Amino acid sequence: MVNLDYLYNPDAAKKVFTKNYFSEKKLGFNVIEHGTILPHKRIFSEEPLRRVWGAGGIVDNNGGFVKNSHVLNGMDGAYTPPSESIVHKSQTAVYLGMFFHVWGHAITENIRRVWFLKDVAFKNEFKNCPIVYIPWSGYPIERQQNFKRLLEILEIDIDKLQPITQPTRFDKIILPEGSFCSIFTNEYRETIDCVRNFAIKNRTPTASKKIYYFYGRSQVGEERLAQYFKGKGYEIIRPELLTLDEQLNLMINAESFASTAGSCAHNSLFLRDGTETIFIPRSANAFTNYQPLIDQICSLNANYVDSTMSIFNINHDSFCFIISEQLKRFFNDEFDGYEEDNFRSFLEYVKSPVRRNRSISPKEKIGYGITFTTFMEQIKRHEDLIASYGMPPHWEQLRPLLTYQTHIHTKGWGDWSSEDKISNPLDQKLDIQAIKIDFSEHKVYYSVYYNAQEGWSAVVANGEMAGTTGKTKPIYGMKVWLDEAGTKDFDILYRMHKFDGEWTPWAKNGEIIYSHGQKLNSIQIKLEPKN
Repeated sequence: MVNLDYLYNPDAAKKVFTKNYFSEKKLGFNVIEHGTILPHKRIFSEEPLRRVWGAGGIVDNNGGFVKNSHVLNGMDGAYTPPSESIVHKSQTAVYLGMFFHVWGHAITENIRRVWFLKDVAFKNEFKNCPIVYIPWSGYPIERQQNFKRLLEILEIDIDKLQPITQPTRFDKIILPEGSFCSIFTNEYRETIDCVRNFAIKNRTPTASKKIYYFYGRSQVGEERLAQYFKGKGYEIIRPELLTLDEQLNLMINAESFASTAGSCAHNSLFLRDGTETIFIPRSANAFTNYQPLIDQICSLNANYVDSTMSIFNINHDSFCFIISEQLKRFFNDEFDGYEEDNFRSFLEYVKSPVRRNRSISPKEKIGYGITFTTFMEQIKRHEDLIASYGMPPHWEQLRPLLTYQTHIHTKGWGDWSSEDKISNPLDQKLDIQAIKIDFSEHKVYYSVYYNAQEGWSAVVANGEMAGTTGKTKPIYGMKVWLDEAGTKDFDILYRMHKFDGEWTPWAKNGEIIYSHGQKLNSIQIKLEPKN
């Protein structure tokens, strides 16, 4: 099921997502006599995609490019190598295509031909033949640990895989059809099911039921987007820091998965059928070619939610994220600590030195680099246009995000709450036993008070736990303060709600507040700008 209700223009996306991408075709293979495999090569081309992806694949005995052996779908990868550079081998080779080093392509394109290695034809006729692949720009499997592990899970003998790093002519080249491209087949679904079954068999329980996969690279504003999801109880995952086994265990346990709709979103292949997913397109009506197929492969409960600054007509994605009305509506948020995002506030955000240093570095004038450069040029022209009409400068101050989470008796950790929201329902008589506070911009320190005998907990900071769990020990006081840099910009205020239905007075900047023996069921924290 795909829900498009939270897109800026749902009607524009219906054609993409209502199409059936499954093909019942039974796959086979082609035999190329005296063909040559061309390794990957970066080339100059007037077409930006050709410059980015380069060329490579198979040419036949007459030098003609063999369809479906391309490095990227629909892209002719032929070039003419010097004749003296061609290696000749009197063998029959099985060709698996290009192995990309980018993970989103590795789990889609890299494995679209591996079905053949389990096919009867391979086992009967070609099992003793060398199995060859083209490494991307010199990245052999040995340098791709997670992809190497994926092949092991698929029960592929890695020792038999041979990289083609110079033009090589074989007596025969076996070219299996691809199981995933503009369509997917049963063979691809079976390949993915093999990985998911492995994950289920080796599954261990996790506390992470809601996860947000953080892409980070080349995306402006995703830090803030991720913090919003954190406030909704999502654990922020940087997949590049985890092994494949760790990722598979997270995915197979997940009840809700969120990500921007690019390579990270492709990991949803390894979710259980029917899992809730939330995908944020990189710009309005810009969807990766592969994700609609993936949604159908796993029968995902897919929700597409626009939350980008899509104000210009740019050929590529804008990669500029905001907290949109659509996103807040999806989570039924009337107010969640965010000012309204508009052009002015976004300019303040994207132009700040801290954010700019984390965004795209347009050193290479192709791909993401030129996209970002084009976007910023459009931003400047739009800004100049506003100034020329003498519009008033409504520069809204974007607030850094402060969140907090409390552990309560019998129920455990609640959801993360954003600034100025109460941590738990006021009529819920369950005492607070621990708290975590996080602040995206500065360090926040805090400690909790137990009782006269045990006194105060150790001072902790940003996301660490103050208090106890599993000891049924309530807290009766707290103090919170910011680091030196933070105190120049903000006062931090906090108060506690007691079982008697009364709030304590507000305290600020490290002042101590006690509940005087009354148990606590909610906490509220907020920032006040000093300027």
